[in-house]
Amino acid sequence: MALLLAEQALLLALDDATGTQGMTWAGDAGLAAALLLDLGERDLLRVDDGELTAVDGPAPEHPVLRDAYQALRTSDRRHDAKGWVDRLQRDLKPLPERLARGLVERGVLTEQRTKVLGLFPTTRFPQADPEPERELRARLHEVLVTGRAPSEEEALLIGLLEPLDLVGGVVPKEHRRAARTRAQEIGEQGVAGTAVRQAVQEVQAAVITAAVIVPAVTTTLS
Repeated sequence: MALLLAEQALLLALDDATGTQGMTWAGDAGLAAALLLDLGERDLLRVDDGELTAVDGPAPEHPVLRDAYQALRTSDRRHDAKGWVDRLQRDLKPLPERLARGLVERGVLTEQRTKVLGLFPTTRFPQADPEPERELRARLHEVLVTGRAPSEEEALLIGLLEPLDLVGGVVPKEHRRAARTRAQEIGEQGVAGTAVRQAVQEVQAAVITAAVIVPAVTTTLS
């Protein structure tokens, strides 16, 4: 089953049993960043003087990715990666739920609506079919632990996980140190294609900033 990088990131972030986010993912910023990388992987994104712009081409079939692409194409303002991460979080909200519902339609997740304390409505997305995430984790294990060369898609995903210090969450505890070292090596090697490499660097910097800002804001509000 072909999954967007954003969908793969969401599967890794969700607790399989409860359907809630088990790994910190910098709010919606990580998912918005993953969508930008999805566009870059499809040659629908380029970097001009530090600003991300859409490249003319066929609109993606996936509805959430298509909306992200249209946001870049129709915008009358130019933004750097951080600006687009912020913008997509607003324009595509609720982003985790939209991505999750696409996985519900394909039988990967199931949707459960409940109330916390019987008062506050909440939606959870527990796992329905474990195979897609199992296969994803197995591939990441091969790359991060056994040393297999990553595909471009795997390198992009690892390039997003590594700066957020999330690599340890996808491998067993005894392999985490080696996996982090391997992830750094993959990040330093980069991916094929100048435009994609530039986009990755821009998006990584943006999502690292979001990872720092979100916990600080949460602490302040609490």
